[in-house]
Amino acid sequence: MDELLLAFIETLDLSLKKLQKEVGNTSGFAKLTIHQLQYIDAIGALSQPTISQVAEKLHITRASVTNGVNKLIGLGYVAKNQSSQDKRVYHVSLTPVGAQIVDAKYRALQDYGEFIRSALSAEEIRQFELILAKLVHIFE
Repeated sequence: MDELLLAFIETLDLSLKKLQKEVGNTSGFAKLTIHQLQYIDAIGALSQPTISQVAEKLHITRASVTNGVNKLIGLGYVAKNQSSQDKRVYHVSLTPVGAQIVDAKYRALQDYGEFIRSALSAEEIRQFELILAKLVHIFE
């Protein structure tokens, strides 16, 4: 079981890296680092968060997020806006180009999920979903 589980995790990791590279190449965003893609994902998921909220979601320092977000602003993927309610607070959001990255990744992951689903019977899909739900709960 241990060898099979490790083989599955390694295969999944390699497949997801290949998928990420393909999404980057087909979307024209291959030049972004994994960290930059994580920032973009977090900003998209949180919907106009502060730097502190992004840092909290990613479990990294505020300074690291500030540096990464500033680079993404320079590249045109992220925008920074001052809060209208508290002028000391800034929110970050995705530009249309940044949103395209999230959309491309989501579509690719949907395709990947369909590929896995096509390899399983209806009963295997049901069991797999139950196992995945349990694993997601444990990892959270």
